[in-house]
Amino acid sequence: EEGMNVTAFSAFGASSYIELSMATENDIMMKHPTILALAAAHNKTPAQILIRWALERNTFPLTKTCNSDRMKENRGVLDFSLADEDMEKINNLNENRRYNDPG
Repeated sequence: EEGMNVTAFSAFGASSYIELSMATENDIMMKHPTILALAAAHNKTPAQILIRWALERNTFPLTKTCNSDRMKENRGVLDFSLADEDMEKINNLNENRRYNDPG
């Protein structure tokens, strides 16, 4: 409504919070069975599925990597789209958990 875009930080889950005992392996979205199944169905990686999901929600996912292969992979999300039922499957994974919340 005001023309602002929303960013998605830690869109893949909270792997950096595991060592702090603030998350578990189950909180890593790239390992979730639903994401793995969608990745296989679309012949994409779990990261690509999550990036595409964020884009289709009109959010801008902030990804972080120093690995050039992953950078290239992360850009490979514009040659497919997720069906409404795929989006709903991912939306239903919401547990209202927030990471990197300064509050």
